[in-house]
Amino acid sequence: MYEKLTIAVDNILNRIDSVKGRGEEATKQAMILPMLEALGYDIWNPTEVYPEYEADVAIKKAGQKEKVDYAIVLGGKPRIFIEVKALGEPLDGHHGQLKRYFMSTTSVSLGILTNGLEYRFFTDTGEPNIQDDEAFHIAKLDSVEQGLDVMARFQRDVFSAEAIREYATELKYTSKIINFLRKEIDVQDEDLSDEFVNWILKSPGIYEGGRVTAKILERFKPITKTALQRVTKEIVRRVLREIDHKVERPVSVMPEPLQDEFDEETDAAIENSSTDISNSDEAPIRNRGILTTDEELECFAIVKRIFENSIFATQLIYSSGDRKNVPIEIAYKDTTAYFGIYFNKPSWWNMRISVDSKIKWIGFDVDPELGKQLTPDRFEILAPTAYAQFRVQIESPQDLLTLSEVVHACFEKTIKDREKLAD
Repeated sequence: MYEKLTIAVDNILNRIDSVKGRGEEATKQAMILPMLEALGYDIWNPTEVYPEYEADVAIKKAGQKEKVDYAIVLGGKPRIFIEVKALGEPLDGHHGQLKRYFMSTTSVSLGILTNGLEYRFFTDTGEPNIQDDEAFHIAKLDSVEQGLDVMARFQRDVFSAEAIREYATELKYTSKIINFLRKEIDVQDEDLSDEFVNWILKSPGIYEGGRVTAKILERFKPITKTALQRVTKEIVRRVLREIDHKVERPVSVMPEPLQDEFDEETDAAIENSSTDISNSDEAPIRNRGILTTDEELECFAIVKRIFENSIFATQLIYSSGDRKNVPIEIAYKDTTAYFGIYFNKPSWWNMRISVDSKIKWIGFDVDPELGKQLTPDRFEILAPTAYAQFRVQIESPQDLLTLSEVVHACFEKTIKDREKLAD
């Protein structure tokens, strides 16, 4: 999937000199449309790549409505707004214009501000349909780190509003928390902040001396700093020991799944699971951390296509948070343990996939006996684990097409499980 993007970027970079100084239209034609085409959108179809889309916002002079440069329309609804500036024009200060467009259309979940070389991606991680003021990702085609791995998530075949929002939320708050912790913990000659020390002292079982005064804070700043330095050293030593251990005997370790990704059924599955695959050929090889691969995106593209061509695409699913049935959004979330595909929320999962392991497998959220009945004989059924009670070994993402009946059964089970909560 990255190949088309890489070729398109190389061509775009070769056009810089010929486009520079020729304005916005030249930028659109020579730099934006080729990128959209590489992402799989039909640039020759104005009902999909809709130029000069009228956004229902402020009326300009002479009664004209404001228009966004491009709207990407999927399933009959605008999903992406793209505002283009001329090559070389700085993007700072233009996000407000895009925000007005974004807020005017409830079906839009991704806003892109670009000058042909720099792409800024926006979504609504806070209030629904209120575009964030800060981009959750910036890709620069002319830099060493181009950011194409993230841009690949916006390809037509794998586009998912919910997946984008989930991913953007993780990026946004991970960055904020890292910056906070770095500021508070990575101190040398500076003192810790009063707020941080106060939080430590007020934690259960720490300070039992009554009210925390300014004098107490000053007394405990060096104590807290010493404690943090000791903990940091312990963590560094442990990491170094683990690195040495891996060098001596490489082992793929599957970390425990994040608790917020598991609903009650999954917790029960973990308790009842008798198979540990953490040190086997079925464990993902992810010493590099989370990196969504081409194969994983291909898996999602196939499942998404199966979903869109099924009866489930037009059905609703019950949301206890909204206390009503809502449209189904199929999405994905990558973790260090597996690549998950779900409806609307990560806990409403359909499939958990591991293609980054010696033995590739798919875990289906389906009754194991039904799964066996629907699985063609040529596939090997693997032992249940904490991640899925029914797993099938695969050779490539294309096997999902042959397993489409099991995929349909997963869709049906997820919807029925939610219906039970409505009763």
